[in-house]
Amino acid sequence: MRIGLWFHSTVPVRRYGGTQRVVVWLVDALAELGHEPVLLTPPGSRSRTAEIVALPERVMRRAEAEPDFELDAHLPPGLDVLHFHSVTAARTSVPRLTTIHGNGEAGTFGPDSVFVSRDHMERMGGSRYVLHGLPPGDYTFRERKREWLLFLAKVRWKVKGVDRAERVARAAGVPLVIAGGWRPHPFDRSIRSVGMVGGERKRELLADARALLFPVRWEEPFGLAVIEALASGTPVLASRRGSLPELVSPETGFLCDSEEAFVEAVEALDRIEPAACRARVEERFTARRMAEDYLRLYREAAGGGVGPAESTGGGA
Repeated sequence: MRIGLWFHSTVPVRRYGGTQRVVVWLVDALAELGHEPVLLTPPGSRSRTAEIVALPERVMRRAEAEPDFELDAHLPPGLDVLHFHSVTAARTSVPRLTTIHGNGEAGTFGPDSVFVSRDHMERMGGSRYVLHGLPPGDYTFRERKREWLLFLAKVRWKVKGVDRAERVARAAGVPLVIAGGWRPHPFDRSIRSVGMVGGERKRELLADARALLFPVRWEEPFGLAVIEALASGTPVLASRRGSLPELVSPETGFLCDSEEAFVEAVEALDRIEPAACRARVEERFTARRMAEDYLRLYREAAGGGVGPAESTGGGA
C-alpha cells in the first residue's frame, strides 16, 4: 500500500517528542513490511525509509482548521489511505484514519478516529485502538542496575507527578534522577536533575535505572516512557490510571494507588526480572506489531470504510 502519514511537526525529534517517535517507528516498520510510506509534514523532516512531501505550514494550518478546505490538490498521487496524527478538518477523497494521541472531550471525535489504548478508547467514546510499539533494538537491555530510580517525563506538567516521585524516593531512601526538565535540589544530594535528554544519554539512563517511577495523577492515554523502560529491562512503578494497567503486568512492575504503595513497591523490586520486562515488549509492544495492526485498519478504510472493530495490540 501507498500510505500517507500526516503530522504537523518535523521528524525525527532529538529529545522530547513521544508522538514524533511513534510516527517515525510506524513509518520504518511499514517500509520493512514492504509498503510505501509517504510523510506529509512541514519542511525540514528527514526519513531513511519514507518519501517526504513538505507541505507549507499555511496549508497544514488551513487543513486542520477549515472544514471546507480541499486537501486533495496538495497530496501526492496514488495514496491508498491517509493516516492523520493530528485532528484535521479538511476534505479529502482519500480514505482516512486519525490517531488521537491525547485526551479530549468524550464523544467529540470523528468516525475515523483510532485511540492508543483500550482505556483511552473507552473514555473518549471510540470504537478502535492500536497500542503503540517501538523497535526493541533501539534500546539497550541491561541486567545489572544502578541503585537510583528514574523519573522521565516533562517536569513542568503537574499531571506527571514529579513531586510525588520525589516524596516516594525520599521515603524509600533511594536516590532519584529526574529527566525531562530542570528541577534543582541544592539541599538534597539524593535527587539529581539532568534536564531534557535524548539519544544515547536517554538510553543509558533507562538501562541503568533500578526502576522507572511513573506516578501520574491523570488518565494516561498511553505512556511511552513505560515501554521504553521495559525494553531496557527496567521495571516500572506506575499509578493505576488510564492505560497503565494495560502496559504494566505483575511480572514487569507494580501498579500503585498511593504514595505508600509506591514505597512498598520500591522495596519489592528484587522480585522483577529484567528479562521479563524485555520479553513483555517483544511480545506485545513492537513497532512491527503496531504497523500490522494499522495495516488491518488501512485495508478496511481503503475497502470502503473502517468498521467498529477493536485492535488489541496482541502481538505479531
